[in-house]
This record gives sequence, structure tokens and C-alpha cells, in this order.
Amino acid sequence: MAYYTRPSGIGHAHATLYSTANLAFYVVNGDGSGSSLAGQGGIGGALEALAQITNCLAFDSEGTGGLVNLVVDGSQWDATSLRDAIREMGSVNGYDFSAATVTAGGQFIVSA
Repeated sequence: MAYYTRPSGIGHAHATLYSTANLAFYVVNGDGSGSSLAGQGGIGGALEALAQITNCLAFDSEGTGGLVNLVVDGSQWDATSLRDAIREMGSVNGYDFSAATVTAGGQFIVSA
């Protein structure tokens, strides 16, 4: 059987995040200090406002650490512009976003 070695390609390295759909992954620390967003769900809550302002493609807020994982259109957002838009929301439903931080994600985990 003949074996062919491809001369080019991505090669998909370990510990490297790839996206073929211009997706960008970010972790948002809601108020910069890790205050819980657990009670901010529902209509009019801070989580709803965050999802609306970012127009995210995927959104996940888990636990009580104040962190939210976002998947957004990478052609529309970078970490700085995302942070600035979130901070500009100020206080929503008693939750203050004015010191929010945004970090580009280097991995994503999907679990049940």
C-alpha cells in the first residue's frame, strides 16, 4: 500500500485553540473581583444584559465565581473592545460591570 505524506496543512498542535468559523472565546469576570452572578439570571438581570450587549453566539455562566464564558464573532470583538462595551453598561440590576475584565480563552470544555 502506498503512503502519501502531505506537504502542507495545519497539523493541529496540542494545547492550541482552533476555529474555522471566526469564533472567538473569552472569559468575562463580571465586576473584576469575582462577585457571583448566580442570582442575576432572568428577564432584566445582569446576565441577560451581558448576553444582549455582546450579541454572543454561546454563553455560559456557572458557579459563583463571577465568571462567564462567551463565544462571539471574532471579526466583531477583541478582548479590549469587549471589555470596554461591558464596562460601559455600568450597573445593571444592582450588579456593577464598570470594572469587568475580559481574557481571551485558550481552551474550551464541554461537559454534561
